[in-house]
Amino acid sequence: MSKSPTIQPIRKLLIANRGEIAIRIARTCRRLGIATVAVYSDADADAPFVRAADEALHLGPAAPSESYLNVEVLLAAARNSGADAVHPGYGFLSENAGFARACTEVGLRFVGPSPEAIEAMGSKSRAKAIMEEHGVPVVPGYRGEDQSEARLHTEAERIGFPLLVKAAAGGGGKGMRIVESADKLADAIAAAKREAASAFGEDELLLEKYIASGRHVEFQIFGDQHGHTLHLLERECTIQRRYQKVIEESPSPALTPAVRKRMGEAAVQAARALNYHNAGTVEFMLEGHGDAASFYFLEVNTRLQVEHPVTELVTGLDLVEWQIAVAEGRALPLKQSAVQAEGYAIQCRLYAEDPARDFMPATGTVQRWEIPAVEGLRADSAVESGSEISVHYDPMIAKLLVHAPDRATAHRRMAYALRHLTCLGTTTNRDFLRRVVEHPEFQAGAYDTHFLDRHPQLAKPEEAVAMPGENQNEIDAHGQTLLPPLQAAALAASVHGAWQRSQRRAILPALPKGWTNNPYGPVPERWSDGTQTIAVELEWNERSATAKMEGHTVEAKILHADAGSLRLAIDGRQSQWAIHRQAKDAGGNLDQGERCWLQHPEHGAFALEEIERFPLSDADAADGGYTAPMPSQVQQVLVQSSQAVEAGAPLVVLLSMKMENTVYATASGTVAEVLVAEGENIEAGALLLRFETDEP
Repeated sequence: MSKSPTIQPIRKLLIANRGEIAIRIARTCRRLGIATVAVYSDADADAPFVRAADEALHLGPAAPSESYLNVEVLLAAARNSGADAVHPGYGFLSENAGFARACTEVGLRFVGPSPEAIEAMGSKSRAKAIMEEHGVPVVPGYRGEDQSEARLHTEAERIGFPLLVKAAAGGGGKGMRIVESADKLADAIAAAKREAASAFGEDELLLEKYIASGRHVEFQIFGDQHGHTLHLLERECTIQRRYQKVIEESPSPALTPAVRKRMGEAAVQAARALNYHNAGTVEFMLEGHGDAASFYFLEVNTRLQVEHPVTELVTGLDLVEWQIAVAEGRALPLKQSAVQAEGYAIQCRLYAEDPARDFMPATGTVQRWEIPAVEGLRADSAVESGSEISVHYDPMIAKLLVHAPDRATAHRRMAYALRHLTCLGTTTNRDFLRRVVEHPEFQAGAYDTHFLDRHPQLAKPEEAVAMPGENQNEIDAHGQTLLPPLQAAALAASVHGAWQRSQRRAILPALPKGWTNNPYGPVPERWSDGTQTIAVELEWNERSATAKMEGHTVEAKILHADAGSLRLAIDGRQSQWAIHRQAKDAGGNLDQGERCWLQHPEHGAFALEEIERFPLSDADAADGGYTAPMPSQVQQVLVQSSQAVEAGAPLVVLLSMKMENTVYATASGTVAEVLVAEGENIEAGALLLRFETDEP
């Protein structure tokens, strides 16, 4: 009989991570009376997670390789702070067996599984072999040492198309490609190898059968050092984009009690096969419906998951507290029979990204951040008003969760929370998330991994919403004008600006804003969101105005206004806007043009820029060519100067926020000049190359 481990209480914990997970770990440690140490890069010196800890140590430059991924620097920080334990969070080094082993070798408790378990699951091919040996069903595929292109092609033909090409190490969709036919396999292998090498430091691949209409269901597992293993129920993670989870919920609407029991037992069996200690997640692909549904093992995530709060809400447990207890040598506090779900929980991941531009990552400053008061809402976030979204790290802003007695109530509350959450200053997927949550197919639970592919319209803003008015061109059945949301936002921006300027007038305060001795009337303000331009002409009178825009005339009245909000009645119908204004010029002079961010519960978020009355001439514009859509690192330059290319040819491969993006030629022509080099860091809008389009 093995000897029970000695209980060694943790006094001080170093959190080897950043962002919201660092704040979340610090919160539990504070409740348990454990001192915490944060670590930070140059880019994070004043971040909220740094202030959430009892003390903080500087690691190095912003690049993760020189800070959060630098094992020696992290170990030195732990030694210098007097910490006796390290929590890796998720991402970065959380599933790095070498880091876990290095911690234990210098006497630090690693709050996670053993290095051996991490090592075994670090290779997807080895993980599947172990699971097969222990009777856990796996997806048919190839996971061999022979990584030659010829062997991969042979195995792909054996498995059949479509299939998945996947990085053997890591996760999060990096190094993963769906291949529909044999002629596309070579390009997919090359791209997957590049991305895998960049993200995980190795380019080994595996191939597996692609389940076209499956569901992604995972089970939270826990093991202690006393031989006890259990699961804490499931999370449905099927709503994904680029293999990254977007929305998670529990309980899964797809599982019958019989299938839930079978999957839970398989998850525990997987954990026992690894002699698993601490928190982990066993991921399955579910195929079919009802009690006859089949499931296949995908992988074990040997860490705390991003979506772990979903499990915390339905079980009432603190998983970080359990992690610490296991690391201290304590036994799990519950048996499997005592694990019960109460109610329903849903999580939405709020990202700085633009759904309308193929979910392009966004950067910038969060000018205003406010979380609404909604019953059952939990917001795990690491931003505040003034926080910077950096190119160096994952663009997730927050995890929004709702716990409610039933699924329908949770969905309704989540939709309300998303409508009223304020995040101004950077583009986010907030409105996209709301549209997904409100979609009938999602609400019915009748979705699979292709849900977002089938509904691309969810990434697009609504075309128009009903707004009251008179003397209008488009009237609905209820007598209300169909005023496009962009027009409503431009009107709110102009009215709020007029009110703000009226408050600043020191000379002739009774003189209406916009007054002129010009008999031809006021000059309209023009606002652009980058795709459309809206002109707004105001006749201002104290706190009200008659507005003419795009053929519409409406009466606008301010009911309340301050620097960040506007309660506006348009022809008697009131609505609330959150607003943040910023001067375009460095001197802060609003009269020289503004940027204005607005948010409305129904219309969504807008980023408007005031167009100068006297714009730059064409001669001042940048030379023609292709520009970087976001701050990036140049991964590959695929063309050279004087090279002729066809429309659709790849030009440059960029790496931003851990994802590859390829810039393609939109027309046939000649590369006049290449302006960037591989490995170079560039800003959004930087000219990559000059291009001369062929004459028609």
